Amino acid sequence: MTFHPMTFHPTAFHPTTFQPMTGQTDEVISIVGAEDPYVDAQTLARLAEVVPAATAVAPFIAPPSRFDMAWQPSVTRAGQIARTMDRARSDDRFLGAIARADAARDAGHWPEALQEYGMALQLWPLHWGYCIQYAHMAKEQGSHLLAEIWYRSAVALGAVPDMVDPHLAYVARANGSDFVRCATPDLDVAPMLAPPTVHDLRLLGALTRVRGLSDEAWMLDLLRHMPDNRAVLMQMLQMPEFARNNRDLLDIVQADHG
Repeated sequence: MTFHPMTFHPTAFHPTTFQPMTGQTDEVISIVGAEDPYVDAQTLARLAEVVPAATAVAPFIAPPSRFDMAWQPSVTRAGQIARTMDRARSDDRFLGAIARADAARDAGHWPEALQEYGMALQLWPLHWGYCIQYAHMAKEQGSHLLAEIWYRSAVALGAVPDMVDPHLAYVARANGSDFVRCATPDLDVAPMLAPPTVHDLRLLGALTRVRGLSDEAWMLDLLRHMPDNRAVLMQMLQMPEFARNNRDLLDIVQADHG
């Protein structure tokens, strides 16, 4: 089987969330004045006010990928993880992918195992146990950047330290970095205030229309240094690509605030 270690497209990671963008949304909207490609500080501050307020009053719907920016959310990251663990156990598609992955792993067929664990994580991306297994298969193939991305995602989801920390420390050293656990992450918070995972990066990239998130080094930099998903979002809002691809939204925000 021919297999590429980075199988996920950032806009197709979750089949019900990341639908390919078509038509006008695929066009790059140019900005007049090359000296001003970024979102200015005033507009950025307004967006930071508008986005949480709009999300907080929305009706409560809680699919696995939902972000809730309310300070007292109706769903927490811990709740999302608990729901994932509970529902994955009765999902035949998930169980089938895991069975195939385990069999391939036990036979030493690392690329096939990686692919099947990846299929399972498309269904339930917040399952930290299989984030670890996916990372193991990447590490076995020498894909240390990819492995560190998924080990750090498992840590962000509350993985048991003994199951992930030694492996993460190993690949981090191989990547010229390090890992020292400071504390267990607080997951009884809104998903936007939880530590980021690879799934969160892809979801936020799709929501902000910031493409190109298959760059492993860039994703890993965010996972290493961003304390929560809100910090990731604020980083994306300052990227030139956000301004290019969301010109209409920025015009509305600026006009609404005079």
